[in-house]
Amino acid sequence: MLRTIAFILAMTVGISAAVWTRFGGLLFYLWFSLFRPQDWVWIDVEAFRLSLFAGALFVLPSLLSGVWPNLTHPISIGSILFLANALVAQTNAIDPATGWFWLDFLFRQVLVSLLFISIVNTPRRYTVAIAVIACSLAFHASKFGAGYLLGGGVRYDTNIGGAFGSTNEFSLAVSRVLFLLIAAAQNIAVPWVSLGMFFSVPFTVLGIISTFSRGGFLAVACATTLFLVLQRRRALAMAAVGVAAVVAYLLVPVPDSYVNRLNTITTYEEVGDRSALGRLHFWRVATLMAAAEPMGVGLRNFEANYDRFDFSGGQYGTSRSSHSVYFQVLAETGYIGAAIFLWLLGYAFWITLRVRRRAGSLPPEARRFFFTTSNALAASLVAFAIGGAFAAEALNELNWFTFALVACLDRISRDAVAAANPSSPVVQPAKSSPADWRPAKIAAQTGTSLAGPRVARASYRR
Repeated sequence: MLRTIAFILAMTVGISAAVWTRFGGLLFYLWFSLFRPQDWVWIDVEAFRLSLFAGALFVLPSLLSGVWPNLTHPISIGSILFLANALVAQTNAIDPATGWFWLDFLFRQVLVSLLFISIVNTPRRYTVAIAVIACSLAFHASKFGAGYLLGGGVRYDTNIGGAFGSTNEFSLAVSRVLFLLIAAAQNIAVPWVSLGMFFSVPFTVLGIISTFSRGGFLAVACATTLFLVLQRRRALAMAAVGVAAVVAYLLVPVPDSYVNRLNTITTYEEVGDRSALGRLHFWRVATLMAAAEPMGVGLRNFEANYDRFDFSGGQYGTSRSSHSVYFQVLAETGYIGAAIFLWLLGYAFWITLRVRRRAGSLPPEARRFFFTTSNALAASLVAFAIGGAFAAEALNELNWFTFALVACLDRISRDAVAAANPSSPVVQPAKSSPADWRPAKIAAQTGTSLAGPRVARASYRR
């Protein structure tokens, strides 16, 4: 009953925000997509198609009010090209209904991400957006983490449904938003909210552990290493993490079954781990599929084509998944689609490093905002690059939200450099850029609007 009441209240607030401003509509859509409240309540609300409603409540008013998708940023162009290539691959689909369903899904995600880039144009909006994205998943992960701790190392095999229904999918998503959670906590305006986010970080990490996912472990381990290397005070950051690791070792239960599962990362051949050996086989099947259909077999048509290309005689089952984002895009969108997707991933990572360099010429407050957010995005992308090797997550909403976050940070940082160096011929501020680049904490302390003193009210309603 309490969950149902909380669901109704949250939906009421979200719908009201979406009706009031376009930015509120975006936040409502982000929260609904990632938190998945329809799976959180005990009543069945699937018949109402609330996900489609949340999307329409954001997209239609945006277009009608003159807020158009961004079509100029390289991330935007790459996303559109990937969508167009997927449409070409659909001509080869042997299960057209499935292909069209996922094409429609991809179209909606790309459209939202392009509107995302247009709307999130100030540090304040950016901080709120990453906070909503991070907390939507961290809430569930923290709950699992607390259960893991109180249960003495209990394992969670089921998660929150939808795109995060399996342990690998959920742990990979949480590994990515973990660093966004830290960045949001560093920049959010409200102290008690910031403190709550920092407090939830260790429980979020335990939530990843509670899934017993090897891919999630590798993703968060590699991303954390990069995150520490990117810090200004690397030694202090590494020492703090080292102390936390020692405390966790002494206090947090780690079942032998979890340790043994992690050991199979390097010993899967000796122990005959069918899960790991099966993945290697699925990847070989994907290369055969791409060789036979260079333009791709269509979105989510790997499963429909698997039996046709399986050379093991059904040893690993039938209609299997590729279990890898890289081999998924290779088989389903062909060589061109795989190249575009890899370019998007690599270019997004390069942008995060470029923003770090660009921030060096800015005042301390702005430098801190761009430094923390670019570090978080770089670590999140690495988590996806590593964990995505073991999960077919190319069409996950979080991918396109992350690409949008990178493009937004790129544009906001360019505007900040242009405002700080008005004589610079390299970059010019966008017409809709804010005059004030300061992050949310500085704005809260000084009482200054991040949307700029003259356009704050009008741009907020957009």
